[in-house]
Amino acid sequence: MRISNVLLALAFGTAAFAPAHAQEEFEPEQLSVEAKVRPGPNIFVLDQSWKGSSRLNVLSADDLSVKGIISVGLVGQATFSPDLKTAYLTSAYAKRIVRGPTEAVLEEYDTETLKLRREIPISEKFAQTAPAKSALVLSGDGKFAFVQNATPATSVTVVDLTSGASVAEVPTPGCFAIFPAAAGAKFTTLCGDGTLASFTVAADGKASPPQKSAPIFDAAKDALFIQAERVGADLLFTSFNGNLYRVSDAGEAPKLVDKFSYVESVEGSWRPGGVEIMAYNPAHDVLFVTMHPGGKEGSHKDAATEIWAIKVADKKVLYRSAVHGVKSIAVTQGPAPVLFASDPEEGNVTRYEIDPEAKFAAKLTVTAESVGIFVPLVVAGE
Repeated sequence: MRISNVLLALAFGTAAFAPAHAQEEFEPEQLSVEAKVRPGPNIFVLDQSWKGSSRLNVLSADDLSVKGIISVGLVGQATFSPDLKTAYLTSAYAKRIVRGPTEAVLEEYDTETLKLRREIPISEKFAQTAPAKSALVLSGDGKFAFVQNATPATSVTVVDLTSGASVAEVPTPGCFAIFPAAAGAKFTTLCGDGTLASFTVAADGKASPPQKSAPIFDAAKDALFIQAERVGADLLFTSFNGNLYRVSDAGEAPKLVDKFSYVESVEGSWRPGGVEIMAYNPAHDVLFVTMHPGGKEGSHKDAATEIWAIKVADKKVLYRSAVHGVKSIAVTQGPAPVLFASDPEEGNVTRYEIDPEAKFAAKLTVTAESVGIFVPLVVAGE
């Protein structure tokens, strides 16, 4: 009897409320996608994945808010046109995940609409490594993309951006990383014997024989990071031990122009460390480097506790700014520099205002947390 009464009460209760529900009109939410990213300056943060889709995050350079995302395949690498309006990304698409063929492609995206323009098949040999600016670059004249390969035998795939096809593979035995010349279709690479080698690419994509330098560095005693900053007409490298090497790639073969230490006489065994560990501001001729104390063999991947500002022409450290967990940096190019940094393990990105009047001290202004799982590559514009 009690159950019947309860059911009856529920029935009447439902009936009593039925008219009210019937009078409410359901208005479905209207979803939309913005045609373009919001106006204003941007930075690009690559979130590389080895187990799923890699992502290129588009963040506001002012407050690090998210403006958009481009998704690509496994082990993504990224580079950009000089005006940052076009993004080029390489990645792999594994058909069976654990076995079978892998398709490797170079994808071209519009960074305003985030739409795919085209994709170009490339060699499966492309280097599936942690993100590095020297793994995928554009030629100085913008006609070619150069893609680093490693199987572990090393070579460079030449992609003709006019025809949209891979046109050549340039063997680079014993050498790794690609540094494009300031103009034309030429690139230089670092070699394990302490030399650098330059290759000039013809209109059909075929490359000249390597033009090798004399020994420039000792790979066993003073190895170089596979990153270089363009300083005027030269390339600037740093070693694990804190020596800057200035190399001219203007001639047929690379040539050492200058070398100096920026850690000499500094107590604490300070050394550079991280992933993309340098960023250069040409307006002030200042190089920023991620630094950690207690440097030793193997510490070249350690996160920074300071960022040093170095006046290149004067060979002088101007200022040392305290930071936390930084492994990669990028800086804007104008007279009012803004520096961006990433902590790949935590997935955080930070923004620092640089004060030229205070010896280029870095002041933290914004932190964006959990931008991705592995974010060791940050690219900034003007």
